[in-house]
Amino acid sequence: TESLVFDGLRVDVRAREVMVGDQPVGLTAKEFDLLAFLAAAPRQVFSRAQLLEQVWESSAEFQDPATVTVHVRRLRQKLETNPDEPRWITTVFGVGYRFEP
Repeated sequence: TESLVFDGLRVDVRAREVMVGDQPVGLTAKEFDLLAFLAAAPRQVFSRAQLLEQVWESSAEFQDPATVTVHVRRLRQKLETNPDEPRWITTVFGVGYRFEP
């Protein structure tokens, strides 16, 4: 697919652009990759290790899983109305993260 469209959020995979409402959101390459990966599999839960493997093409042996946590926090700050109560990227405690469509 070229665009992933949800209520108030649009991820244009081909153009690598993100819109919240009608406002463009500037993301780093990895932030975009992480969002696009999660949004492409709505409601599926991914562990930090899985995300490191899929998005960073790395593993916990080579990269700190906290990298994922930091990127999720930055994404929430850029995308969410209230980053402390995320609408799109939610934490599944003890497991990892998922995208809520």
